[in-house]
Amino acid sequence: MPNLLPTQCNLPLKLPCFSKISYKDIVNIVKQAIDHCYKTVEEVTSNNKNFTWENLCQPISESNNDLNYIWSFINHMNAVKNSPDLRKAYEESLLLLSEYTTWISHHNGLYQSYCILQNNVDIFNKLNVAQKKLITNIIRDFELSGTNLSKSQKNSYKRIVTRLSELAFMYSNNVLDSTMGWNKLITNRKELAGLPKSTLSLAYNTAIRNNKKGWLITLDTPIYLSILTYCENSSLREEIYYAYNTRASDQGPNAGRWDNGPLINEILSLRYEIAQLLGFNSYADKSLVTKMACDKNHVINFLLNLIKHTKDKGKKEFLQLCTFVKNYFNCDLIHPWDIAFYSEKQKQHYFAINDEQFRPFFPEKKVLSGLFKITQLLYCISIKERKEVDRWDPDVRFFEIFDKNGQLRGGFYLDLYARMNKRDGAWMESCTDMFIKSDGTLQKPVAYLVCNFNPPIENKKTALFTHSEVITLFHEFGHGLHHIMTSIDILGVSGTDGIPWDAIEISSQFMENFCWTEQALSLISGHYKDDSPIPSSLLKQLLYTRTYQSSLFLLRQLELSLFDFRLHCQNNLQDNYYLKLLESVKKEVSVLPTVEWSRFPNTFSHIFSGGYAAGYYSYLWSNVLSSDAWSLFEEKGIFNPDVGQSFLDNILSCGGSEDPSVLFYRFRGRDPNINAMLRHYNIIENDNIEENIKLDKF
Repeated sequence: MPNLLPTQCNLPLKLPCFSKISYKDIVNIVKQAIDHCYKTVEEVTSNNKNFTWENLCQPISESNNDLNYIWSFINHMNAVKNSPDLRKAYEESLLLLSEYTTWISHHNGLYQSYCILQNNVDIFNKLNVAQKKLITNIIRDFELSGTNLSKSQKNSYKRIVTRLSELAFMYSNNVLDSTMGWNKLITNRKELAGLPKSTLSLAYNTAIRNNKKGWLITLDTPIYLSILTYCENSSLREEIYYAYNTRASDQGPNAGRWDNGPLINEILSLRYEIAQLLGFNSYADKSLVTKMACDKNHVINFLLNLIKHTKDKGKKEFLQLCTFVKNYFNCDLIHPWDIAFYSEKQKQHYFAINDEQFRPFFPEKKVLSGLFKITQLLYCISIKERKEVDRWDPDVRFFEIFDKNGQLRGGFYLDLYARMNKRDGAWMESCTDMFIKSDGTLQKPVAYLVCNFNPPIENKKTALFTHSEVITLFHEFGHGLHHIMTSIDILGVSGTDGIPWDAIEISSQFMENFCWTEQALSLISGHYKDDSPIPSSLLKQLLYTRTYQSSLFLLRQLELSLFDFRLHCQNNLQDNYYLKLLESVKKEVSVLPTVEWSRFPNTFSHIFSGGYAAGYYSYLWSNVLSSDAWSLFEEKGIFNPDVGQSFLDNILSCGGSEDPSVLFYRFRGRDPNINAMLRHYNIIENDNIEENIKLDKF
């Protein structure tokens, strides 16, 4: 099939030509790609009975690869450059894609074809590990998609998945619209007392872009977090907290306008219905079929055990904060919108530093060069910018990655700055996957790496990052390395594809650790004016802050994880039950004050429009794996090339071709242990406590 999506010429990697793609053509492009997929499936299943990799798996993968490339572009642009025209094209294309995925998931002929190939021992046993894993996954996914259902049940399944796709799209749009739908113009600078210059400049420039005079406060992450953390104006903190935590809900300044509440109720009802249709007791049971965790009890016990270890420490941390606020601010009551503000004051009191102090020492150029140096030391790879690449925004950059032999391994787009019509948060997505085509051509992987940081301000030629933002960048870059440094060329199990969701964060969380070591910080920091290092006194204080309120942070993650998992274990279809459940989980886990009008679930995109439904616990599960992996680097040296090569060979390069527990054992020489994670959160002092807690014992 010819390239339907305009692609940049004379480049070694397959990249979309963003400037030549018209949104009015998108639906037709998607339709042609899907029609080709329909045709390929019918041809493959009707012309053969003696199935092989070459006459079954390869042609299906070829057509899927073309469709994936087109859809990844559309999905990405919808997130980073949303507009009414694109949104309309995306919605129409989403319906076409949903129809196709439902059709193919219920194509009994294709399902039987894969089963025949798997059962043909003479042929199947000659396939490599990745090929066998892909076929096994495909058969499993067919069965999870209801291929063995009756005709009427399949119709119900189609109705449900189509509607769920629509609801996820609507949910995501409501979050974006409600975020952009609130702002406040401040004309008296005194109302913004305490805000750092970077935030003031951002708010001032935002006002100018909107033809206003003053400082325009929005719900974009950089401004929102800065106000909660630094603004002395408690009423403004309360106002923005109220607006942010009631987005897309029946509460707040835009109550009912973009309300995700009814969508959540319908999503949960349909997820339960589809689980029942497929023979599962709950949606969580269905979800765990593709995860590392064995069953619901495995996950629940894992979370409850962490809560048991963490809650007393969390209570102590909050009590210390309350005492500090009472002693230094003569305040007896801490509201939710006060926590970040007073926590920052307490941190400054303890360590005499704040996150904004470090912006001058983390200029974008230095951070990126240091990040690339670290990966060179670990994996003997080099990263070079290619400037002539077409992009969707002038601030976006493109880089290529080369291995130790100088061979091009892949590339990535880097979109660092917050903009209007860009989805909140940070993420990595695939542009292209590693894939060997039937003609022997190797398609190399390309990733989209997206963040929402402050752009360069005033006369500074480079953006200045906080330490927290540096950690976020390292996190997403870890995902990018996992995608690009794969040695697997089988579509569906290369890069991050095919990896169980509760293991997907190992590479990203692993990279965060470098941001907390003196050796790595010396590479990624230097004052933007003269490249002078962070003063040793400041550096030591920064490292001390790693475990500041670490138990409170961990309890928040446990709260979200337990809420998500129990929500999808429950079969209560009562409207707004999710709010009652969240309240009960908070009582069980949280030690912080709350307010009844908060509607966090209405913007919990991870589980309602992302891939984390009944899987948000994955961040903690993966944290066990990444912390334990990091402990070997702590023991052998964080830039030890042998350990780095082993991590590359056994974790990063293997994609989803093998079970993560097998890969981890191959790297670590034993099963994963939770002690290192607890030590990193300062919950235990070392890895040699008498109770040797193993992941598989929960």
